[in-house]
Amino acid sequence: MSEDHVVSRRYDWDEVAPVVGVVEALSDADDVEPAAVPTLAETVDPESLNDLCTSASTPVTVSFVHAGYDVTVQSDGFVAVDAA
Repeated sequence: MSEDHVVSRRYDWDEVAPVVGVVEALSDADDVEPAAVPTLAETVDPESLNDLCTSASTPVTVSFVHAGYDVTVQSDGFVAVDAA
């Protein structure tokens, strides 16, 4: 994973659900409204992503490809979007 991300954000998962953070980051990467981002459920189970990132007792990193981007989500609130 490159240190120069197309988009990177840090969230507080108590305030913003991980799936919302991912959609916001993807919409910023594509310069579109969040509603224009293809549904995450096409790639990952949104509930599972939220659960993994918000209830982990040890650090968790989830990576997947969605809408032509490599997406990395961490349990500490970090979201990165890179060109696939």
